[in-house]
Order: sequence, then C-alpha cells, then structure tokens
Amino acid sequence: MDTKTTVKAGGSHLNDIGIFIRGVVISNRAQKITKKDGSGVLALVSHELALSPGLAVLQRFLDPKENPSVKIEGDEVTQYPELKLFEPVAAKVMKLQDRNGQIVTSSWEITQQG
Repeated sequence: MDTKTTVKAGGSHLNDIGIFIRGVVISNRAQKITKKDGSGVLALVSHELALSPGLAVLQRFLDPKENPSVKIEGDEVTQYPELKLFEPVAAKVMKLQDRNGQIVTSSWEITQQG
C-alpha cells in the first residue's frame, strides 16, 4: 500500500478551503479610516450581498498608496473598486463573523460574477 501523499502540480490543496457564499450585490460603499499610529489613511470598502435568507457584507481595507483604483480627497473616498449592482456573485470566504445576525467577512475573494 502506497503511503505517499501527492500534491498536484497546480499547488496546494489548501487553496480550496473556505466557505462559499452566493448572493446579489445590493450596495457598495467606502469610508476613510485613519490608522491608529497616525502613519496614514486607508479606505474601508464594503459590498453588501443579499442572501436567501439574510445579508452578508464583504469588507476590505485598501491603501490608496498601493492601489491606484482608490482615491481619497479630504474626508471622503471618491473612487474605489465596486461590484456591479444587482448582479449575482459567488465569493470564497476565509474569515467571517456574525454581527447582529449579519455575516461580516474580512478575508474573501470573488470566484464567480454574473
């Protein structure tokens, strides 16, 4: 009996770990966040997905210095990456919390759109 573990050439099997959610994008929003140490600002970008039943919020922090698609003017985020409204999406979620009956994720990626 062969006891060797084989790994596919494509990479680790750990890439498939996570919870997959499917929903419809109902809103996009962003707000400016100042770092506690005063070293700069970030944009907190949130996308709300309507689930059946419930609601999920996909959140991520983006640095305008590293990401050219984010623009902050004064206290307002004027440009940020948005998901197309009322389009179905599927997301792989690695980290989630339940806040007042609402799923909030901070580590995610879109796996299917449209």
